[in-house]
Amino acid sequence: MKGYNVYSEIQQLKEKGFKKTAVAQQLGINRRTVNRYWLMPVDVYEATQKKICRQKMLSEYQDIILQWMKEYPTISASQICDWLKENYKAYFKDRTVSRYVKELRESYDLKKMPEPRSYEAVPERPMGRQVQVDFGEKWMQNAYGTKVKVYCAGFVLAHSRYKYVGFQSRPYKTTDLVAACHRCFSYFGGMPQEMVFDQDTIVCVSENCGDIIHTYEFEKFRQEAKLEIYLCRGADPESKGMVERTVKYVKGNFLENRTYIDDATLCESGLAWLQRTANAKIHGTTKKIPAEVLKEEQKHLRPLMTGPKDYETKMIRTVRKDNTIIFNSNRYSVPLGTFNNCSEVQIELVEDMLNIEDMSGRNICQHKIAAGKGMLIQQTSHRRDRTSGLNTMQEELLSLLGEAAKAFLEAIRLEKSRYARDQFSLLRNLHERYGKEAIASAIAFCSEGKLFSANYVKDFLLHNASPLEQEVKARIPINDAKYHISTEKRALSVYAKAGAQNANSI
Repeated sequence: MKGYNVYSEIQQLKEKGFKKTAVAQQLGINRRTVNRYWLMPVDVYEATQKKICRQKMLSEYQDIILQWMKEYPTISASQICDWLKENYKAYFKDRTVSRYVKELRESYDLKKMPEPRSYEAVPERPMGRQVQVDFGEKWMQNAYGTKVKVYCAGFVLAHSRYKYVGFQSRPYKTTDLVAACHRCFSYFGGMPQEMVFDQDTIVCVSENCGDIIHTYEFEKFRQEAKLEIYLCRGADPESKGMVERTVKYVKGNFLENRTYIDDATLCESGLAWLQRTANAKIHGTTKKIPAEVLKEEQKHLRPLMTGPKDYETKMIRTVRKDNTIIFNSNRYSVPLGTFNNCSEVQIELVEDMLNIEDMSGRNICQHKIAAGKGMLIQQTSHRRDRTSGLNTMQEELLSLLGEAAKAFLEAIRLEKSRYARDQFSLLRNLHERYGKEAIASAIAFCSEGKLFSANYVKDFLLHNASPLEQEVKARIPINDAKYHISTEKRALSVYAKAGAQNANSI
């Protein structure tokens, strides 16, 4: 429905008591259209329609617009608007031109046809030649009902289509990529000649017109592994379409509807999925099972790198604001201030112990790995020391009250640990008011009755003792002679004369 029919229908449904949302649904129009006509009087509507009719001046350019639309099937309304301004100095609003072009497309059946892209089949890569790499991310739900964004790195051997995938709950950095590459090569049983990446910032700093500048960590890895790196250009899915489909396959087949527990569990489950599904089923293109083709391709892979393999045991964790890290769904404490000094730490499993180090390898602390889930494993040294001030107060009270009060103070500290500071402050005030002997008697009475509270001491003193007399400082006498002021004495005749003058003026 268009024009007056829309306005009329809206007003009729409004009079019948329909709400705006119901009117929009009933007429199949946008809610904003209903809002525009809801309170509009008829005369205002008619004036608006006349204005729209005047905007039909675009019909003067109908022939040229139709010519553009036929000659260039992909042309957009905004481009037509710009060409009208450029060639005919005709200035119209974008929305006006958009409406007019839409009507022309419907009237003349001129659908906007996007220019199709031509693809060609890519020849099969030789065995052991290439590994394609790509990244993906997906929101998952954990056991507590909240969402966690999981990041994955997918690897595919181009000939056999044999796959490897790694997961972690934070964005990949260059060090993470290098570690994932090592684990991938170990999983494949050898190294390829070439790796294919997108122009990602964790791989390269700049393309530099073909002279690729890699990040420091990745360049070091590339030289050690003697790898050739191929970076895809933008909008070039043919170069690494295999791994893009793999990442999509991982997100839709493995991660979909799966509950996130922790990174280690997800990686372990991912490897099992690769073994039973992704690498065990017949590939749709090659019609071969990747795991079987790999046996032959492994003969063409280069030997693995030798040297330290810290990447196999060390993992990186983010330090939380409360100075803890997460491992296997448990929280492990780190020393206070770690969060402010370093945002990430690396962890290493050594038998049943969890070693925590900073990114330079300096040891921070060590915990015994807990068996349960959702636990807080915290060392006493990692907690804020809240007892030093309380210890000082207790020692001061002992010096005032004597060793006889030691057991009473310790009992208060034990039974009223949350309020020990307030209890000690009250005892100190009572000592100042009643003196040592009186408070010693009160403490002895309360200790005998196991009444370990400063309030009981206070009650005993109120009924059985008198406050000490407070020294009153003597008032300093004022030397009257020093501050004596003499006044002038006048004769009575002066006052009599002043009164007479006032009487005459009245």
